[in-house]
Parts: sequence; C-alpha cells; structure tokens
Amino acid sequence: MFKLYKNAFKLTNEGILLAIPLILFIWVVTIYLSFSRHFVDTMPEAISAFVTLLCMSAAFCAGWFYMVKKSISLSKKEFVIDEDRAKEILELIKKIPTGIGKYFLPFIGFSLLSILIFALLGGFLYKFGMHFIGSIDFTAAQIKGAMASPQDMKTFLDSLTDTQLYKLGSWNMLFMAGTTVLSFLLMLWIPEMLYQTKNPFMALFKSLKKLFVRFHKSIALFIYLTFLNIVISFANTFAIIHPLIYMAMMIIYFYFLVYVVVLIFSYYDDEFNNKQEKE
Repeated sequence: MFKLYKNAFKLTNEGILLAIPLILFIWVVTIYLSFSRHFVDTMPEAISAFVTLLCMSAAFCAGWFYMVKKSISLSKKEFVIDEDRAKEILELIKKIPTGIGKYFLPFIGFSLLSILIFALLGGFLYKFGMHFIGSIDFTAAQIKGAMASPQDMKTFLDSLTDTQLYKLGSWNMLFMAGTTVLSFLLMLWIPEMLYQTKNPFMALFKSLKKLFVRFHKSIALFIYLTFLNIVISFANTFAIIHPLIYMAMMIIYFYFLVYVVVLIFSYYDDEFNNKQEKE
C-alpha cells in the first residue's frame, strides 16, 4: 500500500493540471450560491436554482472524473522524451467535454441518489440521537448568531450548561461517526461508474461488493485518507493568522483534494480494473 500512496503523489505532481478545473468550479459555485442567496425569494426560483446547481455539478463531475481516469491511463504509457508526456498531459483538459457527453446523465442520477442517501442517514441519526441523547434545546436564532463569528461561537458555547455541552459533544460524535462510515462505504462508487457501469444504482452495489472483497486494503486506504484529512483540518486552523498563510493553505488543500481522488482511482485501477483486464 505504501507504494500506492507514493505513486499517487507522483501522479498528482505530474497531473497537477487537474486542480485548475476544480478551482474554477468551486469559484463559480461560490459566486452562484452568493447570487442565489440574495435573489431567490420564491419556491419556483428555489427549485430552478437547485436544478441549475444540480446540472452544473453533474457536468463538472462527469468531465473532471473522466479527466482523472484518463490521467491514470496516461501514467501507464511510456514516452521516449518528456516533451511528449507534457503534451499528452496538456491534452487532458480536452477530455472534459467527452466526459460530460458520456457521464452527464449518470452523474445526475448519482447526485440524486447521494442526496437521498444522506437524507436517509440524517433522518436515522436524528431519530437515534433523539432517543439516546435527547434534545439540546437550541433555537434557530441561537445557532445563526453563533455562526456569525468565532467570538460569537465562543460566547455561545460559554453560555451552555454542562449538560448541554455533553449533549452537543455527543451529537457531534454521532454525526461524525455516521458520515465517516458512509464515506467509507461510498469510497469506490464513482470509480465504479467510470470504469465498469454508468448505472449509478448498480455501481453503488458493485462498489460495495468490491470494497469488502479487499476489505483490509480498503480500510487501510480509508484510515490513511482520514489521517491526512485530520492533519489538513488542523493545519487550516492557522489559516486565519495571516493572508499569506491562508493562501498557502488553500494551495495545499486543493492539492490534497486532487491527491485523494487520484489515490482512490489508482487504488481501484490497480486492485480491480487491471486484474479484470488480465483475467
């Protein structure tokens, strides 16, 4: 597994071009959400904004993940001179329209299924938490005020009783545990769609099967990614100290996102795609 982790760094460095579409998409979505927040007032407008965001996300995922898949394939090719490899890497950006054409509808289905799955998880965790932990008795106004700034959050936490703090910590642990388990179960879903079947429903079940077929490797990969995520999250707490530190952390964060996707695709390609091709 260490060789896989190391090779993923190499592939990420060679295909750092993958970060450009990701950065642009997040920038566009941020602008769109900011615009929608100020101009969407009615239910039809909210539905229209949701459908637009859904289509934007599906188009980006279809093109970008297809680009990632092609970058994995490109890494297996042998080039006589580095200039040829550089040209092929630059050509990856042209794969995005092809990916959109092939996988736009599957990613629409993927997005809707993902929303349903997380909604069901949220409902289950809420029922479980209300039964075993209980309500904390927060009001919407309190939560909104606490989110205004770090100082407001500190003031809000200081105002809570020991019982409320215990319940808040328990709720946080419950949702963290639930989302962590779900993230593990869905880890191979997208690679399965790109490599084997465009049907997102079938891809989900096939990816779950493959996850447990190589369970020890899959869990080792997930623990490694979780550890990296904790390190990055901890480092991000220092981003507010200075604008330059914030910029540096943003660069590291986007590099980390690309590395995670490349690593998961590389793992799937090595463990399942290559073996199927050999068979």
